[in-house]
Amino acid sequence: MCLDAFMRGRFDEFTTGASDIWSAYLQHPFMLGVHDGTLTRNQFTFFLEQDMPYQRDFLNALLLTATKQIDPEAILRMRGFIAEEGDFEISLLSELGVEWSFDRWAAGPAREGYMNHLMRVAHEGSLGDVYASLLPCAAGFTGAMAEPTAKDGLPSTYQRWLEFYERPEQFTFSSELVERFEEAMTDATSTDLEHARMIFTRSVQHQITALNAAFRVSDNW
Repeated sequence: MCLDAFMRGRFDEFTTGASDIWSAYLQHPFMLGVHDGTLTRNQFTFFLEQDMPYQRDFLNALLLTATKQIDPEAILRMRGFIAEEGDFEISLLSELGVEWSFDRWAAGPAREGYMNHLMRVAHEGSLGDVYASLLPCAAGFTGAMAEPTAKDGLPSTYQRWLEFYERPEQFTFSSELVERFEEAMTDATSTDLEHARMIFTRSVQHQITALNAAFRVSDNW
């Protein structure tokens, strides 16, 4: 399932407007390593370990978003979906024998910066702003991961991780978040659009910084 299949409207505008960094994100060595099976165990486990405190604030951002909705059911459903993803990653870390923590202090600079960005937007921003902040991770990473990859010869834990992201449900989640974003931006002014675009761009930059850290297996204070 290709990311382009659910690109439309403002989301398409935002990715096109930030084409250089969007391409740098989707073509990042970490992302390419995901698909060609060249990620090392250390890169893989570092990414998952750092994903734990980040997942907590991603969930919190969705919960805050639900409070901005008259009908929060869809947002709470998406939050449940991300919680399921977190549980799955916990099972992988347990299988790998890797210690992890949801504690925000367990995050390195790259992840903490990203977490702080998401939470500030969730507290201060409009619905469109919050969706813009979440889209690079939810629609970009999930959409890119949904592309089927060759798994022959890969460790079983890594195979399970790839298969998890190739599920149709992942595509449904990403698509729904894009739809919510499009709805929220329907009557946006030019000022609203520019503000949301900057939030989206900053999230892409944070995403790249997090991938850089995972690829080099280092993110120290």
